[in-house]
Amino acid sequence: WLGLGMRDRRNLLLCGTAGGLGAIFLAPLGGALTAVEVLYKEDIESEALIPCIIASVTSYVTYGSIFGFTHIFSMPEGTHFVAGELLIFMLLGVVCSGVGYLYVKIFYGIRDRIFRPLKCPFWLKPAMGGLAVGIMGFFFVEILGGGLGYVQAVISQSWDTMNWRAVGLFLALALLKIVATGFTVSSGGSGGVFGPSLFIGAMLGAAVGGAAHLIFPEAITSPPGAFVIV
Repeated sequence: WLGLGMRDRRNLLLCGTAGGLGAIFLAPLGGALTAVEVLYKEDIESEALIPCIIASVTSYVTYGSIFGFTHIFSMPEGTHFVAGELLIFMLLGVVCSGVGYLYVKIFYGIRDRIFRPLKCPFWLKPAMGGLAVGIMGFFFVEILGGGLGYVQAVISQSWDTMNWRAVGLFLALALLKIVATGFTVSSGGSGGVFGPSLFIGAMLGAAVGGAAHLIFPEAITSPPGAFVIV
């Protein structure tokens, strides 16, 4: 109707994606960067970056004007970062990179090795995936749904409650969330992979930050929520 070419249509599609993410997740910059990177197999669509930032910021401002400028998560008062802890954050980046690779392998592995070879009615596959998720959720209810409430609870905790058992639980929840997401989406169920990645990353941050605190209790001054957010 507007007589636009293929390139312009692609850029407008990315702008719509950036606008949706910027408002829903209350992250105008993150929405723009995600749109120009995640939807492409290789590299980023640099030409669409500025339009996506404009679209994402506009949607964020529009949403905030109606519902208020708040954040999805609230940080404890007095939260701060210390330069010396950047080494821990670098380690967290390495861990997240490795688990991100594992996330992709498990997701497509469940699809290609479990559900695609199944010789059964198509509607039965998401039912089987839902059953698998339900069984996992019976023992670990934290992995069900978006899990953002549990993420907020982890952000608000103090170091007094941190121990090696908690670190192990955080790692287990991250892995189980990966498997649950695979069974949900790879079976043909409705859902995405961006939301679960927030939960997975939060649990990894809590685990790495908790382990660092237990090993170097005097060196870690940032609260657990700082590692969860990062």
